Amino acid sequence: MIKKLKYTAFAASLFFASCSEKLTETNLNPNSPTIVPTPTLLVNAQYRLVADIRDQWYSGRMALTWSQYWSQANYTEEDRYQYRENSNSSSWKKIYTDLMDLKTITELNTDPATKGSMSAYGKNENQIAVARILKSWTFMLLTETYGPIPYDSFGSDSPEFQALKAKNGILNPAYADPKDVYIDILKELREAADMIDESAKAFTEGDVIYKGDAAKWKKLANSLILRGALRIKAAAPDIANPAITAALASGVMTSTDDDALFHNEATAANASPFYVAFAVDNRTDFTVSKPFVDLLKGAVGPFNGVDPRLYYFAAPYDASAIAATGPAISKGDYLPSASDVLGTGKYDPANYKGMPYGLESEYTSKIGPTSVSLPNAPIQATFGNPFMDYAEVCFILSELNGWDQTYYENGVRASMARWGVQTAAADAYVATLPAASQEVVLTQKYIALYMQPYNAWAEYRRTGYPKTLIKPGDVSFVDAEGILNKEGDTELGKEYIFTSLVSDVTDDLPNRVKFANDEPLLNPSGYKSGLKELEGEDKMSTKLWWDVN
Repeated sequence: MIKKLKYTAFAASLFFASCSEKLTETNLNPNSPTIVPTPTLLVNAQYRLVADIRDQWYSGRMALTWSQYWSQANYTEEDRYQYRENSNSSSWKKIYTDLMDLKTITELNTDPATKGSMSAYGKNENQIAVARILKSWTFMLLTETYGPIPYDSFGSDSPEFQALKAKNGILNPAYADPKDVYIDILKELREAADMIDESAKAFTEGDVIYKGDAAKWKKLANSLILRGALRIKAAAPDIANPAITAALASGVMTSTDDDALFHNEATAANASPFYVAFAVDNRTDFTVSKPFVDLLKGAVGPFNGVDPRLYYFAAPYDASAIAATGPAISKGDYLPSASDVLGTGKYDPANYKGMPYGLESEYTSKIGPTSVSLPNAPIQATFGNPFMDYAEVCFILSELNGWDQTYYENGVRASMARWGVQTAAADAYVATLPAASQEVVLTQKYIALYMQPYNAWAEYRRTGYPKTLIKPGDVSFVDAEGILNKEGDTELGKEYIFTSLVSDVTDDLPNRVKFANDEPLLNPSGYKSGLKELEGEDKMSTKLWWDVN
């Protein structure tokens, strides 16, 4: 389905972009389609959101490294918070373009002139609900990343919400108050869940995530309410608590069958973003970080023993020697089979080594990607990128129920099941876990959010967990083995310090990303309204309104 619809959808997005620029009728091509079927718009939006958010630029060189799941072998300036401004600007534009496809779905299903023909692809209300849910997921990520943002709401006429309205003549949308944005996102998700007719298809085609299953979309909407409401619970309990109560009453995810995963195809053209980065573009920039590998091996953090997800998250470091040939490396080639004995042979934990986090590029280049573990399962062409999964719901419910033990264990098991861990290995690991507490539940949640880096980064800002992350000023690496002493000019045991390259972020992770660097030129009035919401300064150290930790 992706291959069939993708390129048509790209043409569709170009068409609607041209509409948004209010070209006159004389500039329109009479041979181009004036109405694009909603399944085409949906599959394109799902595909593009994964491609534009979970790629090597927006995730790989920003949140995925800042959350210290991965370290770069080259260009560690980005690990140390000095990201590429042009990459941020490019991703910002792409994500807002993706949102236009979702807005168009709602328009086609509400316009009396088109809703009748669109009903052939699923009940109108269900299609609208799905678009609202995906828009809400995206806007939640954006406001948790930047704070004030241009925002669009299907169900609100607030004059603050001006995004995606170029057709209405609004070419310089204001940046809305981030608290108002968040409150409206929760409202949008509630209304979307309530308008779904579970007895009818959401979409007859084009839905890669749930294959049109309306009941699963309703569970996703309610589960996303749990995520969002918990995020703001400390700052706005009067908003969060009723939202949580209503979501639980309406029904959240209950098993891994409800996981919202987008699976790419086993072709280079439609493969997952990091398969493209490693196997198509032949890059070996990204390695699994030492803090994360050490946590999974039980060397740091509150857990004893080796987490069997290590063998799925990372590849044996000696396999990395294949990196020089590019396409041969990893791609899930080192995933354990049902008959493999974990902890022995190539699955000996000693074969898994992480790249020290926060080193200068000259040092990581000396270590090189062939001496540490590269990613494993996430490089598969068909890797299932999650929008949300049942494991996260379990950890949320554990927290909401006073660090409940059963939900905590269910979360660990659900995470392992999603990654394909053998049941016996999962059982053995769960038996070693300490009793549920704030630290162990939130640290397991962090592990389970691997490859959902913006969510993990937001959770860190909300909670301060995990405690295993290296912060600016901390020792990032002690060269006890002389790894960086190859020329004999550096003493053994030298300590290397993680130094931030951003002057206002010197003792912790960034609190936000700055606005796209061309916004002051392209949208000066909107940019100024955003600065006003941030008390006048566009800084990475500015805490967002819900971050009261």
